[in-house]
Amino acid sequence: MRHSPRKSELAPITLRIADACRITGIGRSKFYELIKAGEVEVIKVGAITLVPMMSIEELLSRGRSTGGDSSFGERLRAAMHPFFANAILTAALAKAPDAIRRELVSADVSKRARAEDALVARLVDGFYEADGDSQRTSG
Repeated sequence: MRHSPRKSELAPITLRIADACRITGIGRSKFYELIKAGEVEVIKVGAITLVPMMSIEELLSRGRSTGGDSSFGERLRAAMHPFFANAILTAALAKAPDAIRRELVSADVSKRARAEDALVARLVDGFYEADGDSQRTSG
C-alpha cells in the first residue's frame, strides 16, 4: 500500500500575501513595498498573488545578515508599526533567559549579535509552537 502524505505533512512552497505577512510579521503595505522594490518575488496565477517560500527565506536571511549599525529592534520597527514591534520585543525579552538579556546590553558587538540571533530564534520557534507545527524545517 502506497503512503500518501497527509496535508499537515506537506510544507507549503508558496503563500498568499496575507499569510506571508502573518508569518514574517511584516505589514501588508510594507510587504507590497518590498515586492515593488524587487526584494520579494511573487507569482501571479490569475487574480491570485503567491509568494514563494524561498523568496521569504531569502528576504529574512538578507535581513539577518545585514550587520550595520541597526539593531534587531530597529530593523523590526522599520518593517512594521513601532507599537507592534515594541510589543513583540517586550514579550520576547520577558521570556528570554538572563544570559540573553545581559548580552543584549553588552558593549561587545558580537555578543549583542549572538543575543539578537538567539532572541529571533526563540521568537520563530514560538510562532511555530503557537501554530502547532513542532516539526519546523530549516532551509
